Amino acid sequence: MSITPRIVEPSHSLSLREQQRRATRTRIVEAALLVFEKRGMGAATIEEILVAAGVSRATFYAHFTGKPDVGRAILADMWDRATDLYTAFTALPDWSRASIRRWLAHVGEAWRIHHDGMRTLLREMLAELSADSREHQADFVAALIGDGARWSAFSAAEAQRRAQLLIFQVERSMMAVHIEGWDTDFEALLDTLTDIWAGTLTPTSR
Repeated sequence: MSITPRIVEPSHSLSLREQQRRATRTRIVEAALLVFEKRGMGAATIEEILVAAGVSRATFYAHFTGKPDVGRAILADMWDRATDLYTAFTALPDWSRASIRRWLAHVGEAWRIHHDGMRTLLREMLAELSADSREHQADFVAALIGDGARWSAFSAAEAQRRAQLLIFQVERSMMAVHIEGWDTDFEALLDTLTDIWAGTLTPTSR
């Protein structure tokens, strides 16, 4: 998932000062990830981040309180992007295998663009990542179900259960491949996930 901060307001509606502030924040985040890639978050220094970002210490501390704060900001942006991905699922034209497969490929690409700095950060902040994940699951489920119109064949409880299981599967698979280094045929994995999603989204007679 992309770590570039999500901008909610159109850029033309922001003051020049706010646009510059956000651009500086993004530059610091991207510089920090490059430093984390080379040194690891624990060994990286604020000075190295300052040099990589081309900002002063005062500018850095105007945005962040320290390295852990940068890490938390990166994770917050990541969760926002993940919610956006599940929201995009509700905009699919249908639940055909082709539509689901294209969406899963988009999810895979979002995970793929994590560079080594992001992978290093996620490994070093695994405990915080796990805690955050539990907090964000409800947001993901709500985003995936949307207004619920397409889930009307299921009871509300069953829709929630199926949505949660699907999210568990895709998140765990992407984590295994892109963070933990699971060596598997990624295209074949997307095909398998498509089968699972298509089957889970199709109501079965009881």
